[in-house]
Formats: sequence, structure tokens, C-alpha cells
Amino acid sequence: MLRCDLHLELYFFLQLAQQVFGVLSHPRIKLEILIVTASQLQLLQSPVTALIFSIPTSVNVKLDESNYLNWNFQMQLLLESNGIMGYVDGLLPCPPQHCSISAESGITSSSSQYDEYIVWKMHDRAIMQLITATLSPIAMSCAISSTSSKDLWLGLKEQFSTVSRTSIFQMKSNLQTIKKGSDSVSQYLHRIKEARDYLSAAGVYFADEDIVILALNDLPVEYNTFRCVIRGREIVISLKDFCSQLLAEEVIIDTSVNSPFLLAIIASTGDTYTQWSFSPHHGQSQVPTR
Repeated sequence: MLRCDLHLELYFFLQLAQQVFGVLSHPRIKLEILIVTASQLQLLQSPVTALIFSIPTSVNVKLDESNYLNWNFQMQLLLESNGIMGYVDGLLPCPPQHCSISAESGITSSSSQYDEYIVWKMHDRAIMQLITATLSPIAMSCAISSTSSKDLWLGLKEQFSTVSRTSIFQMKSNLQTIKKGSDSVSQYLHRIKEARDYLSAAGVYFADEDIVILALNDLPVEYNTFRCVIRGREIVISLKDFCSQLLAEEVIIDTSVNSPFLLAIIASTGDTYTQWSFSPHHGQSQVPTR
């Protein structure tokens, strides 16, 4: 790494010396040389190469066929927080390699243009090294032919985020058949969210209302009263409020599970439930349903 920096500084020094001794008498070029030198010094202080050493604490997964969502999220945070996302998403394109020359004076219109190209390539290669440090052997085999960090980023996305129609059908089935069972409510909701996130990555989206319905349908019998309350609301509950109320209901059920009287009530309800409807206009109303 140190040798790379020394070589780059030597390159800039030689370029600067050539310009000074070649066109020292031209006032416009003298001013331009000072600007280029300041720009080069600033770019040499880029944090890109130093980020490689922070990978173990910033990205805790190695990209493979099963964790693209987690990997992509952590990598975007790392790149965006350090201001280098533009290299991989194309918002910071590579500057032209060749400078334009004035026919009258024979002087380059921008003496820093080629230097900017060299510096950009240096940072782009460093970002490629940064990304490859987070790849598993399987993912690394897909990165070998990449020519830039953008090319590498898009290739990994195409390879690991693409989901076949069969996989989408299977994930839909998994989402619709998730049951709470003996899991806690937190675990149950997490499994639903995980399945939904994978489908979203494949371009299949479920509205919050649909997720609430799916979660209600697969709750055990102890949650029958809660199920009826949610279904009886005049205003559709948000997914955030639903999760909060379901967690609260779990606490109530857990604290009353040792009460023989309450267990007898639950067992005797059968298919007939007492439904409570909470309305902002009419307060509480008790409606028997079958």
C-alpha cells in the first residue's frame, strides 16, 4: 500500500516538474498547476484503502447464495457513509483518459484531466478490493472478470438477487403457511418479516394489511379473542400497531396460562367467540359471531 502511494506521488511530481519546466512562462498554466497540486493532495487522503481494514466490524457476512439481502444492506451502509457509493452506482463516472489540446497554443485545456483519471482508477480499484474482501469463494468466482467496481457490483446483484419462478412460488407458499407453534411472538413475526423481505428482493410485494391477515390466520387458539378484536375494527390497523398489540397479548396470555378458570373459558368457547370492536365514535361494542 505504501509503495503504491509513493509511486503515485512520484508520478505527480514528475508530471508537475515537466509542466513547470516546459511552460513556466505561461501565466495561465502556472495558476492551473497550483490548483492541480491541491486537488491531488486532497485525493491522496481518500479513506478508501483504509476501509479494507474495517471490513470485519462493518460487514459481518461473506456474500453467498443465501445472504444477499444482508450483505447488500451492510455494504450500502459502508459505501454511502464514506461517500464512495457513486463509484458503484455510476453517479461518479470515470473521467476521460485523454486531454484535449488547443490547436493555437498547443497547450492542454485541462492539465489535471489525466491526473484525475489516474486517481479515479486508483480509488475504483481500491473499492473493488474492498468489495472482494466480503465475498465467499463462490461469489469470488463471479467477480474475476469484472473491470470496475460498478461492473462488479451489478454482476453480483444479477447473480445473487435473481430468483427463479419456482423459488418465488416456494417462498410464497412458505409465507402463507408460517405458523406460530411454540415460538414466541417475536420469533413468529421475525420469520414472517424474513420471508416477506426475500420476496420483496425478488420483486414480489405484500401490503401491510395482507401481512396482518396472514399473521392472524396462523395464530393458535389462545389468541382467538385477539383475532376477533383486530378483525372487528372499523379502521384497518397498521402493521406496526398490530405487532405491538400482539406482543402485549402474548404477555397477557403468558401471565394467565396457569389460571384453571381462564383455561376453562377458552376451552368452552369452541367456535363461538366474543368479539370486541373498538370504534373511535361508538366506544366498545360486544358482538357475538360464529
